[in-house]
Amino acid sequence: IYIAMRIEGKGDLFITQERIGQYNKPVKVYKIRTMTQNLSASATWTNEDAKQGNVVTKIGAILRKLSIDEIPQIYTIIKGEMSLIGPRNDIVGLGNRLADELPYYKIRNFVKPGVTGWAQTNQQYMGTNISPQSIEESRIRLSYDLYYVKNRSLWLDVAIALRTIKTLLSRFGVTIKWPN
Repeated sequence: IYIAMRIEGKGDLFITQERIGQYNKPVKVYKIRTMTQNLSASATWTNEDAKQGNVVTKIGAILRKLSIDEIPQIYTIIKGEMSLIGPRNDIVGLGNRLADELPYYKIRNFVKPGVTGWAQTNQQYMGTNISPQSIEESRIRLSYDLYYVKNRSLWLDVAIALRTIKTLLSRFGVTIKWPN
């Protein structure tokens, strides 16, 4: 991965992002860099990144499609600041903006954030790309996150894990049919 990224351009292999953790406390999250510049320290995640020349690299697009860029988050899970399953945490600036726009937004942070969650396994995004700065998409995601917080259980976590595995395998061309 590192060699392919170096061929494509300069930059660090890993980035850190300050995201919102449990009880709205900031958490440092590690990811593999997938964009041309490391603007991860920016307080928000907006379309302005593209205007500033911060675009997804070719290798970054592959890493994102296969979710390989998420692997370093295992470190944050081991530290106990995240879980495998729970509401996906937002970058601090974006989370603050969404908390101002969406009632009950901060309730989703009563549980540990996860690498995957109920929203990620259910939500159909309006465009071709995930748009976290879209208030309407964030409102829908919040409804899934609040459902998870209210109904959290081992069985719901198992369902999310199985749906996540199905999604990841489908990216490799594997089709799984669930029994009715």
